[in-house]
Amino acid sequence: MAPGRTLAGRYTVLDVLGQGGMGVVLAAYDARLDRRVALKLVHSREADRGGDGLAQVRMVREAQSMARLNHPHVVAVYDAGKLEDGSVFIAMEYVQGQTLRSWCQHTPPRPWRKVIDAYLDAGRGLAAAHAAGLVHRDFKPDNVLVGEDGRVRVTDFGLARAGSVPDDAKPPVTALPSSAMQAPLTLPGSVLGTPAYMAPELLQGQTANVRSDVYAFCASLHEALHGRVPYPMDSMASILRLKERQPPVPPEDSQVPAWVSRAVLQGLHPDPLQRPGSLEQVLRRLEDDPEVRRRTWLRMGGLAASVALLAGLAVWTWGRQQGPGCESLERRLEGVWDAPVKARVTQALEATGLPYAKDTARRVERLLDGYAQAWVKQRIEVCQVAAAHPAEAPRAQRLELLREACLEQRRSQLQTFTGLLGRGPDPELVDKAVPVAQALPPLEYCADAQALLAAVPPPEDPQVRARVEALRARVEPLAVLLSAGKYKEGLALSEQLLPQVEPVGHAPLLARALLLRAQLQEGAGDYKGSESTALRAISEAARGRDAVLVARAWNLRLLLVGIRQARPKDAEWLEPMVETVVELAGDEATRADSLQVRGRLLENVGQFKQAREHYESVLSLREKLHGKSHLQVALALMDLGNVLRRMGQYAQARERLERALAIQRDTVGPTHLSVAHTLASLGIVFKELGQFEEARVRHERALDIVEAALGPDHLQTATLLSQLGNVLLEQGRYEEARARHESGLAILEKALGPEHPNVSKVLASLGIDLASLGRYEDARLRFERALAIQEKTFGPEHPDVAAMLTNLGGVLADLGRNEEAKARLERALAVLEKALGPQHPMLSIPRTLLGRALTRLGRYEEAQPQLDRALALQQQPQEHAGLAEPLTGLGLLQLARGKPAAAVPLLERALRLAPEEAATETRFVLAQALWESKQERPRALELATRSQKDWQRRGNAPRLTEVSQWLASRR
Repeated sequence: MAPGRTLAGRYTVLDVLGQGGMGVVLAAYDARLDRRVALKLVHSREADRGGDGLAQVRMVREAQSMARLNHPHVVAVYDAGKLEDGSVFIAMEYVQGQTLRSWCQHTPPRPWRKVIDAYLDAGRGLAAAHAAGLVHRDFKPDNVLVGEDGRVRVTDFGLARAGSVPDDAKPPVTALPSSAMQAPLTLPGSVLGTPAYMAPELLQGQTANVRSDVYAFCASLHEALHGRVPYPMDSMASILRLKERQPPVPPEDSQVPAWVSRAVLQGLHPDPLQRPGSLEQVLRRLEDDPEVRRRTWLRMGGLAASVALLAGLAVWTWGRQQGPGCESLERRLEGVWDAPVKARVTQALEATGLPYAKDTARRVERLLDGYAQAWVKQRIEVCQVAAAHPAEAPRAQRLELLREACLEQRRSQLQTFTGLLGRGPDPELVDKAVPVAQALPPLEYCADAQALLAAVPPPEDPQVRARVEALRARVEPLAVLLSAGKYKEGLALSEQLLPQVEPVGHAPLLARALLLRAQLQEGAGDYKGSESTALRAISEAARGRDAVLVARAWNLRLLLVGIRQARPKDAEWLEPMVETVVELAGDEATRADSLQVRGRLLENVGQFKQAREHYESVLSLREKLHGKSHLQVALALMDLGNVLRRMGQYAQARERLERALAIQRDTVGPTHLSVAHTLASLGIVFKELGQFEEARVRHERALDIVEAALGPDHLQTATLLSQLGNVLLEQGRYEEARARHESGLAILEKALGPEHPNVSKVLASLGIDLASLGRYEDARLRFERALAIQEKTFGPEHPDVAAMLTNLGGVLADLGRNEEAKARLERALAVLEKALGPQHPMLSIPRTLLGRALTRLGRYEEAQPQLDRALALQQQPQEHAGLAEPLTGLGLLQLARGKPAAAVPLLERALRLAPEEAATETRFVLAQALWESKQERPRALELATRSQKDWQRRGNAPRLTEVSQWLASRR
């Protein structure tokens, strides 16, 4: 390349600095910016080896990525692009000096400490590139420059590869002369690099990454310290055998300390997973010189008894000077949690007027007092350690900074929470105050050195690090807004923050901000937006090497897809992936959250046994993480209790729910809304157990709590009124049940409109109340209206529609409109058979009612198989209450056929199985069978009289008239 030639319209060639098979490096003058540059040209045949132009694009893109990296130990890249002949140019900082290899080969040899210092600088540059998402791929002493100013700079990041083969190309096992081991490998179709410094996995065709750069760095340092590369090799095949070998042994005559050799050899492990996961870990080990620590200790502790007194005086003086400074850190919580803030919080909570507001204020104050005291204690401890050991090793200094940053993040969240609580009356916040206080991030993490050091480190550059920590202090309050249910407020704040976080380029912080935004979107009901943001969070978390955050974001996506958007097919392929990333993350809190989501997916599709197993694991993890009295444990117990109820394991469900209730009463108080929800769940369990009075007491207590907290017109009040009405119905207290259901219906119609699906459910319950009272026409009108709502909402073939058709068919039969009843019941059966299959137990009720309608129509031959099938559908190894209805129907059929003696055993069995409140009709039919068969007529009169009293007590006038007339004619 002739001097004087101008390239890319701005670079004038001054001289040739070096030349190779791939291209040439020139000294050039940048006329636009008036500076000398190094201009690297990659020949067109190398830049576009694939022939599709993609390699050229990738090469330019990587150079542009390097241009965004500004670090004192990285050669700056100024510009990149393509020339007319197809070659690629990269304009870089011009460094007057020598390679690190030449510098290390100085005569006399440089001390090992100086060598390590030079490599530490090179390593810092390489680590900075890793933090920016760049991998070198060919680190070696020839690609590190030492300027005449003494500054070490790394160059050629990934550029030698950019125009070559794809990462997945397999290298040939080729015999090469030993001199080739030091030269770049540029054979067509092979993975590029310098074999002596390449990690074994690269030579097997795997993709370059941070761990392969760690290997190259340690191989280069090994050579610089010991005068030879780790393995003397004469062929590629010998490198490929490295996976079967242990790391090399240092030379016996080496003067390098063992602690240095250990650090280097760990980075040379043949298995990449056994190497340090980041270059920072290698650098920390190389910086942590035991001799420096020992000298530091001697300086601090005194060298001899003659200076012991002076040392003691120094310690005493430090205590006088530094102690008060550390103790004054209590002021960091002024305006965050102090007496004025406590007063504002208490006033705001109590101003809501909620019956449990005062109790909540006391509980929150107790929790936050403990949190604040623990925070101050840790913050003072960090300060005192720093003051006592000012010259501590770099690792300890870094740990101190990490602890400070961790504590400041928690202070920021505490400040956000107390600010929310104190800004004015907010009934919803009263409900969530104690749970949010318990959910504040644990302070124990800030004292866990292993966890802090294992996390992705903050940027090295002090200015960038300060910017990251300042932004993190503004991002973390989003977690408090999320816990408090302030979704809109949180989304507005995140919209302001993301444009400030993104340009900083710190992937872990951006990932955290994105995940919190995705969670806020999920809370606000923007499920598609949340899924899109979660995918971005996954990408950034992976780039930032934050495995826990990756797992949390994947778990959120599973929740969105499988539960919120009800896309079970998509959830099927997502679930194993989520399980894998969660296990790899190794975080127990994330695992508990994931198991909970997967448990709900299983429960939604009716796989109750598997869901139970998941919930039991969640419970175990939550108890391990929080202790047995935490609200998170109560929530796990509720999930477990509810799925046990759905499995029919009522006794076990009751035990779990009562444990949850005890935790809630102790933690949030006996009148909190969460207590009401658990009481209602317990009421349902007692109802299923047939313990109706126990169920009524729980539901009434829950209703009292909700009405006092939310008022008589709230939707939660309507739900509890309906549940209480259902229990009263089971008790035969039909008029009380009707009153509760009508009150609940009025609330729902006002809040949701007259055609909401929830309205139809209460209409159905009200119809049953009215039918039980003998008001069959009023019941029919309620059932017809409920049916119309459900058909409009769900379509004509939904199982809920079939249930309403069944109710309607039953009441039409009571009205004597048996042909209409038959039509409705046959349609119900058709829908249920299609939806559930012909053997489902739910088909037993409409078959029983259809058999009874056919009996009234005198179509006995048609009635018999319907009733027989209804009975068969209820058959189980043990006798149970579900058999009573079809048995009673069969008894009525035999009685209608004039076979009362055949009816008696059927009815006796039905009476023995029927719940007390459901036995009134069976008792009367048995009385008729006994009388007609001339068996035990006194007992027949006794049974009929008891039914008469029951119907009188319940207010069912038609049935009362029927039994009274029967008795009158037989006395």
